[in-house]
Amino acid sequence: MLHRRAVLSLLAGLAACRRGRILSHEEYAHVEHDTPYVLRFARGRGALLFFGAAHIYDRDDAQVARIVALWAEFRPTLAFNEGGDPQVEASLVTAAARFGESGVVRFLARRDGVPAASIEPSMRAQVEGLRASGFTDEQILVFFVLRQMPQHRARTGVPMDEARLAEVLRHFHEATGITTPATADELAAACVRLLPPLPHWSEAPAAWFDPVFSAPPAFTNVANGRVSQVRDAWTVELLADRVRRGERVFATMGASHVVMQEPALRARLGRSKRLA
Repeated sequence: MLHRRAVLSLLAGLAACRRGRILSHEEYAHVEHDTPYVLRFARGRGALLFFGAAHIYDRDDAQVARIVALWAEFRPTLAFNEGGDPQVEASLVTAAARFGESGVVRFLARRDGVPAASIEPSMRAQVEGLRASGFTDEQILVFFVLRQMPQHRARTGVPMDEARLAEVLRHFHEATGITTPATADELAAACVRLLPPLPHWSEAPAAWFDPVFSAPPAFTNVANGRVSQVRDAWTVELLADRVRRGERVFATMGASHVVMQEPALRARLGRSKRLA
């Protein structure tokens, strides 16, 4: 039998769908869905194919072939990918290995002459969302940098070294406008203050960036939840606007984002068709 809190959360999720808003993380925690989770919308001359991925770290992932096939069938006029603006690789295999589903979409877009852009709000907008929620600049920069650690381990199989960390720090200094911590030693000192259970910055666990948590959260869990809200709201308006303009939009994000945004997209674009 479902616990009363779970029932209430499920009811809240259904209410969110009826009202056409983005699901909360608490509501999403009680949703079961397949991955990948792929939706198709049509509105007038415009259309959206929204590919909700299990993030790809292997060039042989079956999702690569699925994206390629859907791209060919859908024939997009505009593409969006999660994860910024990865460089376009010379081959599909290299694109998938280095940048996952985002690299695949960028490769296909370049090959077919389709304009492509990041689906993300600006980093400055994400920073302002975190500041408005009470996070300090030090916490914000530490959060963005440490979030790269489990992703790096998943992609490469090894912890991030200091040479790569220096590149990551430079990127986020420029992207966020926050410049402290500036070195590996300063990051280590910040982690001692902000995240004392963490043995070393390179060992930050993926669980610390899950916005749905059962144990007492690290500040990084809460920060990731807030950033996710900002990103989801931005994405819904971006995609709905481009479809209304008559574009055929092919977009990729993590599957959880697609599930959470589906009610809000339906409210703006009409009924969706889920592709098996």
